Amino acid sequence: MTTHLNTQDMGCPYQHPPVMPRDGTPFRPSPQFAQWRAEAPATRLTAEDGNVGWFVTGYELARQVLQDPRFSMSDRRTPLGPTPLPMGKPIDAERVHALMVGNVLGLDPPQHTRIRRAAVGRFSVRGVRRQRPAIGEFIERRLDEILAAGPTADLFEDFAVPVSVFAHCRVLGIPDAKAEEFTAIFATDELRFGDMVEFAADVLDLKAADLVEDTISDLLRSELTGPERLGIVTVLMGSGRDAIAYMIGTIMVSLLSDPGQLETLRREPERIPAAVEEFVRFHAMFVSTHPRTVAEDLTLEGIDFRKGEPVWVSTVAASRDGERFPDPDTFDVTREASGHLAFGHGIHACIGQQLARVVIAEAITLLLARLPALRLVEAEQQAPMAFAGDLPTYAPGTVRVAWDQGSERG
Repeated sequence: MTTHLNTQDMGCPYQHPPVMPRDGTPFRPSPQFAQWRAEAPATRLTAEDGNVGWFVTGYELARQVLQDPRFSMSDRRTPLGPTPLPMGKPIDAERVHALMVGNVLGLDPPQHTRIRRAAVGRFSVRGVRRQRPAIGEFIERRLDEILAAGPTADLFEDFAVPVSVFAHCRVLGIPDAKAEEFTAIFATDELRFGDMVEFAADVLDLKAADLVEDTISDLLRSELTGPERLGIVTVLMGSGRDAIAYMIGTIMVSLLSDPGQLETLRREPERIPAAVEEFVRFHAMFVSTHPRTVAEDLTLEGIDFRKGEPVWVSTVAASRDGERFPDPDTFDVTREASGHLAFGHGIHACIGQQLARVVIAEAITLLLARLPALRLVEAEQQAPMAFAGDLPTYAPGTVRVAWDQGSERG
């Protein structure tokens, strides 16, 4: 017999639904998630603005919600409530409109389909593989600079951020002359939306006179309208790069804290590309994905969803579901971890996930090869930190590392 849960019959423990717990880290998510998942695949949760919605922790329900069109992306109510957005430069109504019509993170089909189709070509497996040599060469150069300045470094700021910026700029087609400005605007703790859209508009104007083989050129050749191009380019510039940097730093904290796992990959570096799936499963960044809204009454996995309710899928919790991944709280680089939800699922899955896989694999492979005696000094992430943005996502933090002079490899 299936138990159906809704807002009316939740009983005494749910008269005042809980709020988002903040006691987790990328290595040990809040134990509250496992407790909720043991009771039901979704739990009532109170957002900080008072909205009450469903927080999905079970893998199978999360997968269904992420691919079901009856959960709309059009109403963005996050568990953290509305967060004032720093604007920086003034943003006029025309550019606000562009951000609305081109934002694939907040659109449903058919508009979402049109925008995404125009943007995805360079992010395919084949498209990203073409970028691997250039990405590898940049990583080697960056490691040369780090080793020359050593024997200590902040692996996040000194390595993960510049690597992620290079890969992002290269695939999008941001000119080298604009890379420093891109870093100042997009690789920062405080994203200023006016500055972001202004930069995107400048790059579009610059690229229009010199179309080549990159994502922005593809968009300029497409049938998208001017506002749609500006919106999607702004979104692409602001999305994904931070997740790649987060992953590189976080993965290295795990490996340097686990001699057995580290030795496995040092001994068998050919395992690293496959191990990326376990890397991102175990260290999923999104405590809650971009919010959805129930478009019509429906029931999934015994949960009665009512039209208009917000729904928040936790890829962190779903990727630790023991029904899908045995011994889920163990980090195991030999695990078959495909099927995780760290990159989302369905039509709204991460556009840049293939790029992320390539960059992460190259970065970890070369770090382990060039710095065999690398050791962890301190990592902020090992204790709970404030969430990284208006969505509840884990923050990267400082990753201090050191090595013995003379142990480096050329």
